[in-house]
Amino acid sequence: MPECQAGIQTSIRLDPPGFSVRLAVRAELDEIAALFAPGLERYRGGGGDRILDAYLLDLLDVRSRFDVAETYVAVRDERIVGSVAFYPDVILEGWSNLPAGWAGFRALVVDPHVRGAGIGRALVDRCLERARAVGRPTLGIHTVTLLTDAMRLYERVGFTRCPEFDLRAADVFPTATGDDLTGLAFRYDLR
Repeated sequence: MPECQAGIQTSIRLDPPGFSVRLAVRAELDEIAALFAPGLERYRGGGGDRILDAYLLDLLDVRSRFDVAETYVAVRDERIVGSVAFYPDVILEGWSNLPAGWAGFRALVVDPHVRGAGIGRALVDRCLERARAVGRPTLGIHTVTLLTDAMRLYERVGFTRCPEFDLRAADVFPTATGDDLTGLAFRYDLR
């Protein structure tokens, strides 16, 4: 059911039953990092393993994101089951070609054992909520078609493609083979 903020109806949903979303604390960074390898495992064997390996190395560096982003965790029964890094300005990501002044997020992960329970949606909704709160006109992200669950989630939430900001995944996550996946750009207009 939509929430009402200042007379405007929004699509932000409350946390799923049994889960909560909150800011992470530094002591939880290893627990967050431990989610990434199992989270990417289902995508292996499809021809993009070298990019996934390079991406995983980047994802495991939770500490560097924690220092510049708002890192959120989804918690169930006192255990971290998901996480996302929200950037009030995508420029803080360090590599994004999305316009300065847009908000962004990356490193969205959900424990494979609880996929389908609304955790990913709750984390994305938190990023939309934060982008609105900091007054950003747009929330922008990149993903690759290989990450099919993420693609479906972003489309369901209402993100739209902005191909003018697509980039070569190998330019961001270099590999020796030059795998040629495209980082697809998406946007969610908040105004």
